[in-house]
Amino acid sequence: MMNVAPTRTLLIFDLDEVRFGVDATLVRESVWLPKLTPVEEAPPYIVGIFSLRGQIIPVTDLNLRFGHPARPYRLSDQIVVLELDQCLMGLIVSEVREVIELSAEAIQAPPKFVVDAPVDPPLVEAQVRVGDDIVMLLDARQVTLLDARQLMHLPQELAETDTEQLSPAHHFCPQATPEQHSVFRARAKALMEVATDEEGVRLALAVVVLGGQYFGIELDAVQEFRDIVRPCPIPCCPPHILGAMSLRGNLFTLLDLRAALNLPRATQSSDKAVIVRASIRLGTGLVEQAVGVAVDQVHDVIYLREEELQALPPALREQHAAEVKGTAPYADKMITVLNLSALLAREEWIVNEIV
Repeated sequence: MMNVAPTRTLLIFDLDEVRFGVDATLVRESVWLPKLTPVEEAPPYIVGIFSLRGQIIPVTDLNLRFGHPARPYRLSDQIVVLELDQCLMGLIVSEVREVIELSAEAIQAPPKFVVDAPVDPPLVEAQVRVGDDIVMLLDARQVTLLDARQLMHLPQELAETDTEQLSPAHHFCPQATPEQHSVFRARAKALMEVATDEEGVRLALAVVVLGGQYFGIELDAVQEFRDIVRPCPIPCCPPHILGAMSLRGNLFTLLDLRAALNLPRATQSSDKAVIVRASIRLGTGLVEQAVGVAVDQVHDVIYLREEELQALPPALREQHAAEVKGTAPYADKMITVLNLSALLAREEWIVNEIV
């Protein structure tokens, strides 16, 4: 019988400019950073708690855990929720990248340094090469420690505390603008809600920014979010086709939706792409395939109640009835929920030229 080499599954994420990994079997989920409620007398690297569907989640700031200076939080930051011994704990990261599976042989012990003074157990348990990057594999138990576990039993009401009533030193992310605070609060409120059968069906949406406006893309159609790195131009294509991008050996057409959405042309290239599966018109029929949609920013993931989706105004309904499902309130703004399959099936988007 052939021996199968042992493997490990890792979740890869960025913390500022450094790439880290953690055992993916410990990961419960990842969420966009919400407003956190500070907790007195917690270790300095545990920067607050939030309620995840009724359960208190203590959150560790990895920068502080490594002894680095604190940095302002951003709307693009995420929390990776880990489950250790039936306890949930969160890590603030800059961006979740991907889940990969590697042979155990590819994972190497980190270098050891000789020191005279006693040191705490290391936070990095191994290192591994992924593509052109060296990824530091974290020991999740040492990073979160047991200090956080006692915070999980705090009363639910504490996570709902209005931190605006606290002293300025205890405000969450004091450098944030009022608009950013509104988004952080909206995320916290959405995560706090416990879904029940009576609430009906919710629409899962990725909120993206394009041309300064907010759009919702149904999460069921989203394959992943990626950085755009030097798309390769495709000759003889209309301007809405920005080129082709490679992702793990597969080529995807990269599209610009601005013209279809009546948005002005971009003054600079987009940084992010949403890889989606949509029905594309080829010849006389529709074929489902994956394409990349260029966006300025991936802003959030929300779960919209059916009754929150509002019909389009009559003027827009005539022009975009099939391509836009409606609008909905989001923080202090409105988002436009797109029907990507209908949008990408536009007749004028078909390329008939033979090169």
